[in-house]
Amino acid sequence: MMPGPDPDLAGFERLLRDTHRTVYQVAYSALANAADAEEVTQDAFLRAYQRFSSLRDPQKFRAWVARMCWRLAVNRRRADFRALRRAGAWLTGRPAPDDPETEAAAREFKLRLEEHIARLPAKLRSVLLLSAVQDLDARTVGAILKIPDGTVRSRLYLARRQLLKALWP
Repeated sequence: MMPGPDPDLAGFERLLRDTHRTVYQVAYSALANAADAEEVTQDAFLRAYQRFSSLRDPQKFRAWVARMCWRLAVNRRRADFRALRRAGAWLTGRPAPDDPETEAAAREFKLRLEEHIARLPAKLRSVLLLSAVQDLDARTVGAILKIPDGTVRSRLYLARRQLLKALWP
């Protein structure tokens, strides 16, 4: 048996099933890697289980665990980046595509897009990744980032505008 709080296991399992997709999407939006996102999702649910008794309002479980997952994912991404930088590792390429010109153009555009997204201010980048990439609504993004829905929408607009300006001057 795991030490710590003993929440109602059946109730917690129901909450886990109800929120798994959202929490996974939050992790994936920060990490862009399915295996890492699943690992962070599991870590978030383990922490949520251990701290379930400290949750004041069970109606806010989804936002609470998603926020926890977001923090874990961002910390994981930072740690991975530091490790790569220290090791001097380079990303490996994929196998040759069927249509080299199309694949090269798509790869170039994707790299440019990722580069411009990375250059966005953290506030805009977070909202863009959660809203546009993971298709979460403004209310959920606001709950995760602890900001009002209107702020989510305005930051999303600003992020998209900056990307359009950078990619198609």
